Amino acid sequence: MGWKERKAVRKKVASDRVKELLKSSELHKNDEILSTNSIKTAVAISRRHKIRISSKFKRKFCKKCFTVFIPNKTVRVRTGKGKVTFTCLNCGNIKRIPYLKEKKIQSNIKIES
Repeated sequence: MGWKERKAVRKKVASDRVKELLKSSELHKNDEILSTNSIKTAVAISRRHKIRISSKFKRKFCKKCFTVFIPNKTVRVRTGKGKVTFTCLNCGNIKRIPYLKEKKIQSNIKIES
């Protein structure tokens, strides 16, 4: 087994481990320390092996303090001006995600009807 094959195997194992850790952090939302530590470990593994975390998982935790987003408990969610704003209630970090594509799709559906 050559160097590139070993690297590919390591990346595959690492990506599986990152997915497992992020799913376990969602399962243990109530235990803040456990969920935060699993997210920190997943992010560290993804950085070490240069693996991207999918956007569906990225939207579920704070990038700064690694807390799991639970609406009205750890995050405030607001919509307006074509974007969704997530404000972490632990550290105050703000994450803005545009939703123009969804608006365009809905307007196209209304026009066709």
